[in-house]
Amino acid sequence: MLSTMLSTICLMPLGCPPEESPSASEPGTFPFDASVRDVLDQAERVAESLEAWTRPALYRTENDLTGDSVLRTGWISWRRSADNLTVGLLLEWEVVDRARRKKPKDFILQGPFLWEVEHEGKLRLKRRLSTDDSATTLGALGRGPLPLPIGMSAEAVLAKFIVTKDVRPEVGVLRKIEDEAVRYLRFTPREDTPAAEQMDHAVVAYMPDGLPRGVRVERLNGDVREGRFDPIREGQAPPADLDQRMDPESAPREGWTIQEAS
Repeated sequence: MLSTMLSTICLMPLGCPPEESPSASEPGTFPFDASVRDVLDQAERVAESLEAWTRPALYRTENDLTGDSVLRTGWISWRRSADNLTVGLLLEWEVVDRARRKKPKDFILQGPFLWEVEHEGKLRLKRRLSTDDSATTLGALGRGPLPLPIGMSAEAVLAKFIVTKDVRPEVGVLRKIEDEAVRYLRFTPREDTPAAEQMDHAVVAYMPDGLPRGVRVERLNGDVREGRFDPIREGQAPPADLDQRMDPESAPREGWTIQEAS
């Protein structure tokens, strides 16, 4: 079923674009023979200076118990303003087998708060994540809808995960990445950390500038969550209401149900 889904998505505007491999000698990139620490350090540096970053996204979930797999397309966006950081996964279309339908749903992370926004039912659910520092950004591996180590320092990552070099996964959405400059790291949570309660391991794909190209998370219960962030192609543009969707706190409330989980 996965191969069918991926074939379908390749026919859409967000699927499988041709890629160019940036030179590893460009300023602000890690070397071709980068070590684990080289990659983590570059990821930390780019997050410190990053003000805005938006890319097309594929988001796939797989239920190990039922065997169900769902692929969704949309956008991932990162915004920094003063000391405020907002990261959003804005999903637009759902693809199951050959069926494709419009189904907007957003996950917006602002500090320790995660918003889940169901557009069809006009529901916004706000909940506080763990106060542990590994769960206060979308960079919390093992937490959130699409966990990434973006926004975490190299030291914080290494304190919570055993990190080793890896290769491109042979299954899932990351297998479509053709850029040879991308580097893959495998994150295995250390014992007695929050991530160890949920996650077996994650594989993160990094661009040479330190920004994420994709992630695949395999949970202890066998479920899989993964995402791929493609270059913006000619003619593509984020949704016109991106700014409003990235700020659910101040979005219009008339006709919406707002819930805050304890």
